[in-house]
Amino acid sequence: MPAWYAPRGPDDHTLVFESRFESGNLRRAVQVYPYEYDLILRPDINTRGHTQWFFFSIANTRAGCRYKLNLINLLKEDSLYNDGMQPLVHSAKAQAGRGLGWHRAGSRVAYYGNTIRRGRNGAGAGGKTYYTLTFTLTAEFDNDLLHVAHCYPYTYTDLQRYIKAVELDPLRRGRMKRELLATSLAGNAVDVLTITSPGPGGDDEKDPAKRRKAVVLSARVHPGESNASWMMKGVLDYLLGPSLDARMLRDTFVFKIIPMLNPDGVITGNYRCSLAGVDLNRVWNDPSRKLHPVVHATKAFLRALADEREVALFCDLHGHSRKLDVFMYGCQKELPKDGVLPLLIHHNAPDLFSFRHCSFKVQKSKSGTGRVVGFKELGLVNSFTLEASFAGASSGRWARQHFATSHLEAQGAALVASLLDYWDPEGWGHADLLAQL
Repeated sequence: MPAWYAPRGPDDHTLVFESRFESGNLRRAVQVYPYEYDLILRPDINTRGHTQWFFFSIANTRAGCRYKLNLINLLKEDSLYNDGMQPLVHSAKAQAGRGLGWHRAGSRVAYYGNTIRRGRNGAGAGGKTYYTLTFTLTAEFDNDLLHVAHCYPYTYTDLQRYIKAVELDPLRRGRMKRELLATSLAGNAVDVLTITSPGPGGDDEKDPAKRRKAVVLSARVHPGESNASWMMKGVLDYLLGPSLDARMLRDTFVFKIIPMLNPDGVITGNYRCSLAGVDLNRVWNDPSRKLHPVVHATKAFLRALADEREVALFCDLHGHSRKLDVFMYGCQKELPKDGVLPLLIHHNAPDLFSFRHCSFKVQKSKSGTGRVVGFKELGLVNSFTLEASFAGASSGRWARQHFATSHLEAQGAALVASLLDYWDPEGWGHADLLAQL
């Protein structure tokens, strides 16, 4: 595709912006000063809002130049950018020269309310205004290609390549089976992955594989929460790995994993919604077969699975834009029942997961979420969301540092590793844990 702007010569230092790639969502770039640009993000398709995720590229840089970028149509009243978070940057020349991939960068980072009124022609939205995220990037190379993002990108293509690599791996392909769960509004396949140890098969009721409890994990119902996909990658790497604990998990459970519930939103660069302009994590109580086909199919799948065998855990993976740490939301106010698994995860990943930031209350606004519907309507006792900060941890070894993809993958591994402890109460000291709760 031709660029929106073509530099007129070597003395033209105007940046060239682009986002017509998977998960990109920049609508407009306006040069306000020679090295300063106002950027307008595209709202989620068929909505007028949900601007928080961003992913775009910059070309025609000059080494040593400082570029001030202002994203001027954000909607949230507060942000972790005011708590030290930096955007993510990828430099093509730094990657080629010294292997530097995605990294945090940017100085003079600030997030604040501006004077641009929301709504058509500046009217409506109760007199509210937009918010601005501003930061300065210093180019290291001439004519570099920089990509800038809110969080580590993980696209639908990345997922398909990962699954295909597993299917081609002679050591792992026998541990995973891919099946089509549903087709999205745009016609994209939504897969469910089954991971378990093979049983002898047949109709023998003594087959241990038929008595195994099920564990259902899902992610990316909110497409802009790409950190959820990195946790899910950690889950898959661990379960498909050669360790003794992974083998014990495969022998004990049947894992049903839906890695990407909203592929259309991921592909188009949405932050929150589907192509129908709907937050799919608010329609679980009555999903439409036509408008919300993936949630409709997933709910039916969960119901049928619960009739077939006990579902030991249903957990939906998310990212959180205002809080630090990794934590869980549950559905029962009464402890210790709902708090046992989160506390075990805290013990297995103390530098990443915060038990004290977990919440087990159900707000009325969350009644249509997968977590709440799974618990109240489908009768799933352990029904959670796992939330990972877009920034990092508040305490422990990684306090006040940004999460890397390795941290998110480790958290995913800790989630499933904790299931062995959960179903072996004598191993971790049931009485001691209840005393802590």
